[in-house]
Amino acid sequence: MKFQNFSPRPNWRAQANELGYLSSLLDDPPYWIEASEKPFCASVTMLEVEGFIEAATEDLVELALKCVNHVCTSNRSDELFDQLRIPKPYREAIKTSWARHDRSLYGRFDFAYSDGEVKLLELNFDTPTSLYEAAVLQWCWYDDNVKSGALPEGSDQFNSIHERLIDAFKNMKDVKLLHLSALADCPEDEETVRYLESCAAMAGISTDFLYVSQLGFDLKGNLVDMKDRVIRHLFKLYPWEFLMQEDESVYQKTGARIFPPLIENKQLNVLEPVWKAILSNKAILPIMWEIAPNHANLLATSYDNRDKLAKTLRTGAHVRKPIFGREGANVSIVIPGCDDLSVNRDGPYGSEGFILQEYQPLPSFGDYHCVIGSWVIDGQPAGMGIRADKNAITGNTACFIPHFIEPEAIMPPGAMISLATTFSRELS
Repeated sequence: MKFQNFSPRPNWRAQANELGYLSSLLDDPPYWIEASEKPFCASVTMLEVEGFIEAATEDLVELALKCVNHVCTSNRSDELFDQLRIPKPYREAIKTSWARHDRSLYGRFDFAYSDGEVKLLELNFDTPTSLYEAAVLQWCWYDDNVKSGALPEGSDQFNSIHERLIDAFKNMKDVKLLHLSALADCPEDEETVRYLESCAAMAGISTDFLYVSQLGFDLKGNLVDMKDRVIRHLFKLYPWEFLMQEDESVYQKTGARIFPPLIENKQLNVLEPVWKAILSNKAILPIMWEIAPNHANLLATSYDNRDKLAKTLRTGAHVRKPIFGREGANVSIVIPGCDDLSVNRDGPYGSEGFILQEYQPLPSFGDYHCVIGSWVIDGQPAGMGIRADKNAITGNTACFIPHFIEPEAIMPPGAMISLATTFSRELS
């Protein structure tokens, strides 16, 4: 993977607005790289995409699901749920949801990649964002630059996210009305949900958007919308651990729980399903390492305790991450004996505990550190996006940078099968 500067398209901002992107997300600091002073992109080879990134994604999807099954069905189930900090009232609902094969829509692996080595940093399998940027904005960048000749003839992009999302919604044949919800005053989250709403609509599903604060409950314990309609299918860009905390508050006040009975009785179908709570916090990483030690795509990881692996990790460069952290908050890179090289980000997390992970430097370009997000749609690898941050810990101020696949020198022009154009684009 290589990086290079490029000239921004003269019409890129107008195009983003036309596509419905929230222009307020583009600047101060620049979130889409064309808004920065020196835009740059990444180039990869087809071998890197198919042989390393896509292959690692397939292997890790299989391993992640194996871990979910292990948590739900092994004789150590309660111990593992404790390590994941998942409250007891939700454990049966999770086991039921998993045994029932409740469908999942999407997720994202974050990778450190360099010279054919792919290492998993973490999983974002409950509330991943940067989806619209990966699916649409970078594809438009690629398409425009191919047409203008700014990208070489025969180049490509690893990106079928948009088409796969629509196909995934089309497969939800029992869903007639899908409610979608995000936090108010959180424009990036709302942008992601509005985009998913458009994909569902393209698949023929009726939709209704509302904010999380607008979700209500009737006297029978059903989830209802602002029109008092019972919600049967809900996409929520809101962490399961937050819902669990709020459900506990309801229980303390009323003596009744809302979500566990609705899920167990299949009165409410949620995207992402409650079994994704197992994959939505950092405590899954030590479980993955325990099940598949020395896996080529894993970094040694333990809980922040006194066991042998934790002691070993502390002797070398390592990363300390909160179990429920997001956007790099409360993450620390620790370089023993070199305090000036250590890095940390403040935040509100950490009371739930931490994990320790072997340190893997990110590839860099100028002042930026670059992490690959490999998207999984309906269980399959679907494309990638790259975020670049001037901090070695990727946070919510990172820029999104596009990528392209370099032409294969040994192939005649036009012979390459396009990953980006396998399906027709339906952006309107």
